[in-house]
Amino acid sequence: MARSKSLADLSDVELLGMLDQAKDEATNLRFQHVTGQLDNVNLIAGSRKQVARILTELRAREISTAEMVTTRQADDADASAEVETDATGAPRVFKRRRRRDD
Repeated sequence: MARSKSLADLSDVELLGMLDQAKDEATNLRFQHVTGQLDNVNLIAGSRKQVARILTELRAREISTAEMVTTRQADDADASAEVETDATGAPRVFKRRRRRDD
């Protein structure tokens, strides 16, 4: 596979397509090795590493998306806090409770 584009520059759809191709290539290389048709067995390790690179990039994107969602939820929770004062005039913070639909 050509490394003209970095994996980080590709979209999720392109990465999934590349993942399918890399897995197919790894399977074909294993069959060629078993049948004795493969001259360079180092190609098997290279194809497995390419699969791992793609899976690593997909997982990194999944983690960053989850972190963004968690950050947004924390920001929303902070924004929904109400400030009231007690008898002494000191601020008291109450958080709204969300109703759960059971």
